[in-house]
Amino acid sequence: MELLNLPHMATRSMLRKGLLFPYQVFIILCFFPLTYVWGVVSYVASFFDANGNLAHRCITQWARTSLALAGLTVHIEGQERLNPQNTYIFMPNHASFLDTLLAFAYIPCDFRDIIKEEVFSIPLLGLVLRRSGQIPMDRNNPWKALKSLRQAADLLKEGVSVLVFPEGTRTPNGKIQEFKTALFILPIRSRIPVVPVLIEGTFQALKRGSILLNPVPLKLTFYDPIPADSFGVRDRRLYADKVRQVLSISMVRL
Repeated sequence: MELLNLPHMATRSMLRKGLLFPYQVFIILCFFPLTYVWGVVSYVASFFDANGNLAHRCITQWARTSLALAGLTVHIEGQERLNPQNTYIFMPNHASFLDTLLAFAYIPCDFRDIIKEEVFSIPLLGLVLRRSGQIPMDRNNPWKALKSLRQAADLLKEGVSVLVFPEGTRTPNGKIQEFKTALFILPIRSRIPVVPVLIEGTFQALKRGSILLNPVPLKLTFYDPIPADSFGVRDRRLYADKVRQVLSISMVRL
């Protein structure tokens, strides 16, 4: 019976792809002009605010507008676990480019993102990221990476939260990868708690290497901040494992 159903399943799949294609083309055609417009607005805004907050808020509006344009529904949980007056290091899992959009759109405070250095070479986008105070990190140069962590530590001292994807890159299979333990030197030395953030749905919505969007529901969950006080630099792997465990267990329950 299952073999008899295969042609119907294949037809259904082809029909769905055919119906999705105009939507996907529309999103692609609209996204880049929208990004350019908000990029210009963010760049201009950066000259009216030396600390980058105004430009960052423009990026937030760009992210929200982009998600709304795509018709993506986003469910948020756990914001009540955060104190708006506190400083945090947000650590989400990383499965898609959409993760960055979700972070900018829905993390409920001004923060700065640690982003791979290559992105800063993209015309206009790189300029806006620098003007808004985002932090470039060279993943292939330990000394430059350390300098980026020091820059992040300085921001934390000023009360500005930081976001970093602890896997270092996007997952190839949808599963949470091992964390880069060197990143946990940042919360340990600054004594700033880590907030594990679970992002769901983005791997299915926009897979690595693809520009074709699949409109599935997305979810962003903030978990209880994990204090750094009980960890030393030598314990950074234990700290990384504790944060990863929160996200991994939550993902297994899905």
